[in-house]
Amino acid sequence: MVGQLRAVNTVFTLAVGALAIGLCVLLPVNEARAQHKANANDMEVPTNDMKIVEAGRAKYAQRCSFCHGGDGHGGKGPCLACGSFKYTGNTNSEIYATIAVGVPRNLGGTMGAFGTTMTQEEIISVIAFLRWEEKRRIEKGDIPDPYKSRGDELPVFPTVN
Repeated sequence: MVGQLRAVNTVFTLAVGALAIGLCVLLPVNEARAQHKANANDMEVPTNDMKIVEAGRAKYAQRCSFCHGGDGHGGKGPCLACGSFKYTGNTNSEIYATIAVGVPRNLGGTMGAFGTTMTQEEIISVIAFLRWEEKRRIEKGDIPDPYKSRGDELPVFPTVN
């Protein structure tokens, strides 16, 4: 049983990694609209394009809010606009991979995969909305700025033991 869980965990980790790397190459965002990039190798998302942010807000309300609460502030599922992500690293590519692939139970999650029911553009718009909301909450003082407290190192809080 433990061996099977390790094998599933390894396959999941490799799939998420491959997807994240592929996204950096396959999903370029128009430079004029690209506003958030966690690091030099990360996928950029257009947080200053309010049309995309609002489309992401609508898609989030439709597909994500039931578990993650209104505007990503948490519910049954973890907060998604709090400056850190519970199951993956804090890059846009890793968040994309989590939405597309899901979080299996053996990693402590119960989130299904949305990669077959949401388009790439829809997933990117949800990430843009979450990053926009995160920035808004930091500026308002609702949450601490995770980027200031860690310098260039982005916060990563995986919960898998």
